[in-house]
Amino acid sequence: MRRPAALLALLVFASCGSAPPVRTAAPISDLVIPTSVPNGRVDVIVKPTYTVGETIRATIRLSPTTGTLRGPLDPFVQASGFHGTATVRHFAIDPITVAAGSADVVVLWEMRDDAGTAVGSDDYSLVFDVIDDAGRRTTVGATLQVR
Repeated sequence: MRRPAALLALLVFASCGSAPPVRTAAPISDLVIPTSVPNGRVDVIVKPTYTVGETIRATIRLSPTTGTLRGPLDPFVQASGFHGTATVRHFAIDPITVAAGSADVVVLWEMRDDAGTAVGSDDYSLVFDVIDDAGRRTTVGATLQVR
């Protein structure tokens, strides 16, 4: 009986070796920026940061709990960081109307202003409105960090 106990002790001791645990890179997850509206919620899903010259992808998710939500209405990007606040780019996006569940609209910005000139490192805001079936309009915004 002593032999199995000694063998078990040896195995336990060997399994407690000093080898460091294997580390994996933490996944970079998207940020979900929620905004409550009178009849539901609007989420803007973006990356924590973007690289200068990268096409920015933002997903707008409309999720009414009652009635309908329509948007994004009049979306634009404004510079809101190092260089002050100024409108940079207007988008021509067809808004959607959501009556139940949720639906997404993707906004792609190639980091150019309305004149087609490339813009640089700054904090930008994606801004748009949504409207519900009672006519209540809510302005939604999400920060886009470009470094």
